[in-house]
Amino acid sequence: MKFFLTLFLFLAYTLSYAQDPAKQKQLAAVRTVEVPKIDGVLNDACWVNVPIATDFFEIRPVPGRVETKERRTEMKLMYDDVALYVYARMYDDKDSVSHELVSRDNIGNADFISIIVDPFYDKMNGNGFFVTAAGVQFDAKYSQVGDEDPNWNAVWESAVKIDDLGWTCEMKIPYSALRFSSKDVQNWGLNFSRRIQRTNIQTFWNFVDPKVNGFINQEGLFTGIKDIKPPLRLSFSPYISAYANHYPANIPGVKNTTARFNGGMDVKYGINNSFTLDMTLVPDFGQVQSDNRILNLTPFEVKFNENRQFFTEGTELFNKGDLFYSKRIGSIPSYYNYSGVNNDDKIIKDQTEAKVLNATKISGRTAKGLGIGIFNAITNSMQTEVEDANGNLRNVETQPLTNYNILVFDQSLKNNSSATFINTNVLRQGSAYDANVSALLFNLNNKDNKYFINGGAKMSYLRGEEISTGYSYTLRFGKQSGNFTWSYNQVFADDKFDPSDMGFFTNNNFLDQRIGLGYNVFKPSKWYNEWQNWFNMSYSRRVTPGDYQSYGIETGSYVRFKNLWSAEINANYDAKRNDFYEARNGQIYKVPESYSIGLYINPNRAKAYNFGGNIRFQEQQLFKGKSYNFYLFQNLRVNDKIAFGLDLNFNPNYDFVNWVTSQGTQAIFSKYDRRTVENSFDAKYTFTNLMGFTVVLRHYWSDRRNKDFFLLKPDGNLTNYQGTTLTGTDRNYNVFNIDLIYTWQFAPGSTLSLSYKDAAETYDTYYTQRYNKNLSGILSSPQNNSLSVKVLYYVDYLDLKSKHKKI
Repeated sequence: MKFFLTLFLFLAYTLSYAQDPAKQKQLAAVRTVEVPKIDGVLNDACWVNVPIATDFFEIRPVPGRVETKERRTEMKLMYDDVALYVYARMYDDKDSVSHELVSRDNIGNADFISIIVDPFYDKMNGNGFFVTAAGVQFDAKYSQVGDEDPNWNAVWESAVKIDDLGWTCEMKIPYSALRFSSKDVQNWGLNFSRRIQRTNIQTFWNFVDPKVNGFINQEGLFTGIKDIKPPLRLSFSPYISAYANHYPANIPGVKNTTARFNGGMDVKYGINNSFTLDMTLVPDFGQVQSDNRILNLTPFEVKFNENRQFFTEGTELFNKGDLFYSKRIGSIPSYYNYSGVNNDDKIIKDQTEAKVLNATKISGRTAKGLGIGIFNAITNSMQTEVEDANGNLRNVETQPLTNYNILVFDQSLKNNSSATFINTNVLRQGSAYDANVSALLFNLNNKDNKYFINGGAKMSYLRGEEISTGYSYTLRFGKQSGNFTWSYNQVFADDKFDPSDMGFFTNNNFLDQRIGLGYNVFKPSKWYNEWQNWFNMSYSRRVTPGDYQSYGIETGSYVRFKNLWSAEINANYDAKRNDFYEARNGQIYKVPESYSIGLYINPNRAKAYNFGGNIRFQEQQLFKGKSYNFYLFQNLRVNDKIAFGLDLNFNPNYDFVNWVTSQGTQAIFSKYDRRTVENSFDAKYTFTNLMGFTVVLRHYWSDRRNKDFFLLKPDGNLTNYQGTTLTGTDRNYNVFNIDLIYTWQFAPGSTLSLSYKDAAETYDTYYTQRYNKNLSGILSSPQNNSLSVKVLYYVDYLDLKSKHKKI
C-alpha cells in the first residue's frame, strides 16, 4: 500500500510539473488592505490566500525544463493604492545559497530573484526589480528588443532572509517608480526570474525561449488590477560637494592647491501618467570613474564609455539611430577654436572640458504607443589662459556657450515593430557654426518575430560661414529567430554627412555591405550547454569617387561547457585594401592583407578563485608585421565582503607600418615596434548592502620605436625615405590612475560619497623598453590629487506631504 501511495504522489507531482512552455501564464491580481512588513519574513497574514506563481522554466542550461521540486520558486503578488508587494520563497540548500555583498546595481557572486513588469502591456518596454540573496538591489529598464538599461534607478524597498528552506525576499515597489495608465481595470505584462549562481541555472515563470528574438515580448500576464491611480511623481535630490585638489604646477601666479564648493539639485517630475521630466541643475560629475586613456596612433578619435549617470539613465529613446554620443556634452566637445592663440603665446592653463550648467530630459510613451523624448543641455564656454611674449596673461575663448538638443518621436507598431523620427541640433553662441542632424528610422518584424527588416535615412546640416548638407542611409534585413539566423546589412554615407557635433563619428563617403550567418544550439549535449557559431563577410567602397576600400571575412565559435567554463575561437582575414585616411592628407595608402586568430577562455565565475583570458595573433603581410596579445585576469573572493581583481594585458607588435608624420604635403610612414602593457587592480570591501568602498588602480604604458622610414607615393605604395633625419617621432606614453570611492546609502535614494583620485600622464619622445622604468617614471612624475565629499539627499514630495498632514 505504501508503494502505491508513493507512486501516486510521484505521478501527481510529475503531472503537476508537466507544463507547456509555449502557453502564456497568468496570475490574478489580489488587492490587499493589510500591508506586509518588508522584513523578508513571510508570516504576514495578508499573504495566506494569495495565488502562488511557481513551476518556473529554465532558460539555461536546458531551455524549457521545469525547475525541480527541491529548487522550486514560489512567488506571490499583491497591490493596494500605493504599491506592489512581492513575496518570494526560493527553496534550496541553506549552505549553498550564494550571497556576496556588492554595491547597489551589481549582482556579484549571488543568487537573485526578480520581477519584471510591463504596465502598459505593449510587449516592448518594462521595468525590472532584482534582489540578491545578500539583499543588494538592482533595477533596470527594458526596451523592445531586450536591451537592458541598468543605469535606470528607482527608490523601492526590499529585505531578504536565509533560512533552513533556502532564502526568502519581500519587496515593496511604490507606484512612483512606475508609469501606468489610469484605466479602471488593467492587465500588466509580468515575469519573474531566478538565478542559482553556483549552477548557473536561470529560470523564468513565463518561459523565455532563447531562440526567439526579444525578451519583454515573452512575458506572462498580471490580470484584473482595479482602481489604482498614478500618484504625483515628484522628487528632489539636492546635493552639496567639496573638493580639494593639488597639482605641483609650480608656476608663478598659479596655485598648486585649490578648493571649491558646489551645490545643485536633480529633479524628477511625473508630467502625467506616461511622461517624466528629469532635470539636473549645476551638476557635479567630479566623482565618476576616470576614462581609460590610451596611446592612439589611428587617424580617428577614441570612443570612451560614459560614466555620468544623468547621461546614461533612461536614454534609450535618445540613443536611437546612433546620433547621440553623450561625451560630446562637456566632456569631449567636437569644436575647439584656438584662433585667438598666437604663435608666440604660451599656454598656461588649457581647459579641455566644458562645465555643464544644466540638462533636462522629458521622456515617456502614450497609451497608443507613441514614445516622445526631449533632451536639452547647456555647457559654459571654455577658456584657455595664455601668456604673451611680454608676460601678460589673458583668457582666450576656445569654445562658446553651447546648447545641445534632441527631439525623438518613436511610434510602436504591432509585432514589436516601430517607426522613429529623431533630430539632434547643436547651437553655439557667436560666429561658430551650428549643426543639425535628422533621421527617419523603421524596424519591422513579422507576426512570429522570425524575420525582420529595419533601417533608416539620415541628413546632416551644418551652418556657418559655409553650408554643408550630407546624407546617409542604412538597410538591414534577415532572420532573427531560430537556430539558424542570417542578415544582410548595407550602410551608405556621402562625403558631406557629418553627425560629429553630437554623435561619435570617424569617417563618411562609403558604401558598406555585410552578410552574416549564425547557427546556435541551445539544447545541451553530453559535453556542452550552449554552442554558437557565426560567419560574416563584408565589402566596402567609397562613394565619391567609387573606389574599392576593403573586403574581409570573420568566423568564430563559442561554447559553454558542462563545468560552466566557456571558450571562444575566432579568425579574421582582411584582403589588401585602400585606406584613404591613414595618410592624413587625402592620399591613398594600400594596406597589405592580414589575418588574425584568437582564443578566449572564461572560467566558472562562481568559484572563489577564478582566472581566464585570451591569446590573439595577427600578421600583416608587408614586412611580415606581427602582433601578439596576451591577456590574463584573476579574481579572488576572500569572503562575501572582500574581493580582489587583477587584469594583465601585454600587446607586443613587431615590424608594423603606419603613418608617423608629415613634411609639408608629404606623408611619412615608418616601420616600428610597439609594446603596450596595461595592468589594472581592483578591490572592494562591502560593509553592508548599503555601504562599501571600491578602489581601482590602472597603469597603462605604450610606446612606438621607429626603425625605418618611408615616403608614401601617389600610387599608394611606399618607397624608402631619403629626406632629412626625422627626430622626435618615437613615442612613450604612460597613464596612472587611482580611483577610490566610499559610498553609504544612509536613506532611501540618499547617499554620502567620499572620493580620492590620483592621476598622472606623461607623453614624451624618449623611450625605454623596461616596464619597471616606465612605472617608476610615471609614479615620480607630477601627480594630480583630488579629494572630494558629496552628500545627496532624496526627498519625495508625497512623503513630505504625508508628514505635514501628521503634524
